[in-house]
Amino acid sequence: MIRKCFTIASAVMFALLLVGNASAAPRPKAEDPIARLAVKASPMKANALEKLYAGRTWKWTSGGGYFSAEKTKVWLLPASRNKFAAQVRNGTHWSYAEGTWRATDDGELCMRASWFSNDYRAGTQAVTCFLHRETNGVIYQKPSIGGKWYVFRNNPVRKDDEVRKLVNGDRVSTAVARIKASGR
Repeated sequence: MIRKCFTIASAVMFALLLVGNASAAPRPKAEDPIARLAVKASPMKANALEKLYAGRTWKWTSGGGYFSAEKTKVWLLPASRNKFAAQVRNGTHWSYAEGTWRATDDGELCMRASWFSNDYRAGTQAVTCFLHRETNGVIYQKPSIGGKWYVFRNNPVRKDDEVRKLVNGDRVSTAVARIKASGR
């Protein structure tokens, strides 16, 4: 009997806590105007994403990632993934990655790579994805997990657009090869 009363009391307390938390929750902020525009735009198709990224390096503050146009074989699957390489250096700390990238027809670009660094020699697997939506030549982008939508490319392109950090050619693989050869 005591156990039954305790169970009922626990359930009632849990329900009260839920109701209390629901009424105490902060009101959501007004939605970001860029997010509203991005949601109205259409997801980019895989071929449009491949045209945008293939054969280019995305320059970052302390390194970059190269999206090869060359297809690579993954396990027993036919050649269906593009090679990806990245390199980051902050002072004496360095990291590099090797893996693949892919684009989907729902506007997602994903990089799957093993990262190595002078702090941790064993490869750490990481998957990073970005969502892309486009309307009238304007491309919106956001990390697929968390993050906010932002304008990746305006129409016409502006000097501070993120798309300008996508530069032609491989600006990464030589540095990755040098790091690997040095045994660091």
